[in-house]
Amino acid sequence: MNNLWQSTQKAVRLIPVQIGLLTLFFCVYHLFLFYCMRETAVNLGAVRYRTHIVPLYAEPSFDLSLWVLPALVVCVAFLYLCHKYLLSGVSVRRLIWVAIICFIAINVSVALIDGYREIEQEGETTRILGLLEPYTRTSLEYYGDVPRVDELGFRTFLQDYSKPELFETLSGHTRTHPPGGVLFLWLFSKIFGYNLVSASLISIIFTALAVIPIYYLGERLYDKKVARYALLLFLITPNFVMFTGTSMDGPFSVFPILSVYLFYEARARETLSAQTWHEFRPYSLLTGLALALGMFMTYSTVVVGVFLCVVALLERRRFLQYLKVLLFAALGFIGFYLILFVLTGFRPIEALWAAIKKDEMGMGTGYESLSRYLHLSFANLFAFLIGVGLPITTVWLRQVVSAIAEWRRDALSLVQEHYDRRIPWILRHEKSDNFVIGFLITLLFFTFSTLFTMEVERIWIFMVPFFVIPVAKYLVDRSTSDLYWVGGLLAAQLIVAEVLLYTYW
Repeated sequence: MNNLWQSTQKAVRLIPVQIGLLTLFFCVYHLFLFYCMRETAVNLGAVRYRTHIVPLYAEPSFDLSLWVLPALVVCVAFLYLCHKYLLSGVSVRRLIWVAIICFIAINVSVALIDGYREIEQEGETTRILGLLEPYTRTSLEYYGDVPRVDELGFRTFLQDYSKPELFETLSGHTRTHPPGGVLFLWLFSKIFGYNLVSASLISIIFTALAVIPIYYLGERLYDKKVARYALLLFLITPNFVMFTGTSMDGPFSVFPILSVYLFYEARARETLSAQTWHEFRPYSLLTGLALALGMFMTYSTVVVGVFLCVVALLERRRFLQYLKVLLFAALGFIGFYLILFVLTGFRPIEALWAAIKKDEMGMGTGYESLSRYLHLSFANLFAFLIGVGLPITTVWLRQVVSAIAEWRRDALSLVQEHYDRRIPWILRHEKSDNFVIGFLITLLFFTFSTLFTMEVERIWIFMVPFFVIPVAKYLVDRSTSDLYWVGGLLAAQLIVAEVLLYTYW
């Protein structure tokens, strides 16, 4: 009992203080960015200092009503369930089913915090649930283009997708993304009908499937305890919860997350079986297929593809195994688009080029000046770190520092081993966590790439597993009270953010 009390006191001193310091840093950065945008007219795309809480693409709002009570009850009940049931050895199958149910409950209850909103439709003011509001913006959202697929047919829609005659008539987001989002909603409209409720609920339910690869990825990388911790943190990660129920970025995230798990599963099987080049590699091909499906829904999936290549380069002593996985994954990726082209005439490169030009017309390129490039890059990074949750970011940074230190020691030992011929090369061991290092390199690359122009707290939600899994790894070696501090503060940020911010989605 005394040990528990002492560990709790240590957590009280450590975690909240560090989170508080990080919060203070982001507050100072907000004021600095606000000043720069006001005084020097820095262009951050859709983010405006007059209306938004920079660097977030969100307006200040105050939606405190009785609608907040269900979210409070659900989040508190979820944390209690973790304490009494989910961390106490429940079977994996039951854990995943409970996690899916909790995911749906948390997402719906948090989205309902906004209550009803008034919108203009055909000259009349209509009150509609905040959960459904984003899908009513048919000139902007994929939902508005579903009738076009019915009108033209699946094959014709894909064949003519990048042609100006069709492309210029589509909604804003459909023109800056692949056609997968529209076809996703069209497919499920054939089953559940074309209405706002079914579109929103299928987005949440389909995204809930992400809990499966997240759990097994954590288990494959580390162990079952890390996987459980990661899964529980994932369910209350602020940006994933806030944007899943009200945007298509939730469904978009499923295949990129799945592809990361399949990649590591393929690598593990490659290591165990020592397959030759000509043997069939189903998990490698499935990795490519998952990447192709992800790219068919969002071009942001390229982030995962780059991450897989970075990890392969970092794994010097197993590079050949990674190379085999990547080559067969490339076959699966190319094969998907080749078959799609043969069956429908869809031209992915033309569609990508049209999307790039449409995005640049509205957002610019990001490198018009050095000042804009730097402001845009750092604002992208900080907006995402705020969105993923201040508690998660705090612990993730600690894990990154630890991983970099291990990586540095490993690099130095490699130099030393180079001169020690007594140790066979194949037996030399790398201790560094290349999952963390690889993602850090990938994140920094895309942060400074100008490929993204803000709104990344929503667009990058498929990156959440790269945060929650290392955070879980860090927390399993600490007192359980640390986990509950992080979880409790995450739930608090989630609810406060939903009450105080209007995020459009």
